[in-house]
Amino acid sequence: MTDPASLSAAAPAAGGREPADARVIRLSVDVFVTLVLIVAFGWLSFSYVAPFVPILMWSAVLAVALHPLYRGLVLRMGGREGRAALVLGLIGVLLILAPAFMIGSALVESFGDLARRLGGDDVSVPPPSEAVKAWPLIGPAVFAQWSEAHADLNETLRRFAPQLRAISTSLLAAGAGVALGVLQFALSVAFAAVFLRFAEPLTEALGRLASRAASERGRLMLSLSAATIRSVSRGVLGVAVVQGVLAGVGVVAMGLPFAGFLAAILLMACIVQAPPLAFLPVIALAWSVDGGVWALFFTIYMIAVMFLDNVLKPMLLGRGLTTPMPVILVGVIGGTLSSGLLGLFVGPVVLALVWELIRAWSAPETAADEVARAADAPPSG
Repeated sequence: MTDPASLSAAAPAAGGREPADARVIRLSVDVFVTLVLIVAFGWLSFSYVAPFVPILMWSAVLAVALHPLYRGLVLRMGGREGRAALVLGLIGVLLILAPAFMIGSALVESFGDLARRLGGDDVSVPPPSEAVKAWPLIGPAVFAQWSEAHADLNETLRRFAPQLRAISTSLLAAGAGVALGVLQFALSVAFAAVFLRFAEPLTEALGRLASRAASERGRLMLSLSAATIRSVSRGVLGVAVVQGVLAGVGVVAMGLPFAGFLAAILLMACIVQAPPLAFLPVIALAWSVDGGVWALFFTIYMIAVMFLDNVLKPMLLGRGLTTPMPVILVGVIGGTLSSGLLGLFVGPVVLALVWELIRAWSAPETAADEVARAADAPPSG
């Protein structure tokens, strides 16, 4: 005979009602499976998009920095936004590819000339100038090694063959990285042109999102973001590029050996905010090659270019932006290590933006006027 207690216990299940513990387990499994699928698809999607993240970030930076120029071009073209974006994109790509092609051609020509000279029988190294001995710290050692190379270049090359091979491998890897960086820059300019074409709806959408996140303060943060990007891109990166280009022109005009390679090194030193590390050795090289009047003119010119940032930065940096230079330097180094040549430019902009946003967010409410003033916008009531 069946136990009445067991019948009463089985009645809820027979009636279609699921026990509470079973429902909890089933819902937990459903949530877990859903989360796993979301994470898996999200990870796969991000892995496919990840190579384009630095490019898209730099495209956004360029679009914000070039927006005033874009609006002026639209007005000159009678309101044709698509045509203005196309023209600006083509000009940007040409401005990137043309100097890259010139520097690359100079590097290939320099190394090709070196290879031809090393392959001939008339290989020789000019004797060092006595002024090399006066170089601080490294002068005597450089003079001794240079003299040995002048006396017997083949023996010197054999002695330093392992080091030369390592340097050659590093230079090839660096050249490949630079070529990839130039391609990324060109793609960034193309994407920036697309962003500029749809700047109005994108700005409106970002404004709504900022308002939903932090009300009026969110819009102030958005304005501060745009001001920070323009300030860093013009006052830091723009000045560095101007310095690097002018220094490269001076090196080429002076006729120094491996002018293309030296110009690239000078440009990199300006971008990492340390021009003296490259400018002073190049000046010393000019005196060792030609210690006459031209070397004096070259020295005066390079020193003026080296300190040019002290004049341009106060003119180009936005009002109210007080990003410390160590933040910029960390962004340059970290961006380069993480994303190569493109990160060299994206890193300082991103860190400066984060710094300014944290500073404004942590300020009291009375700092809203300062945020608006830094963003070149009138304070809102």
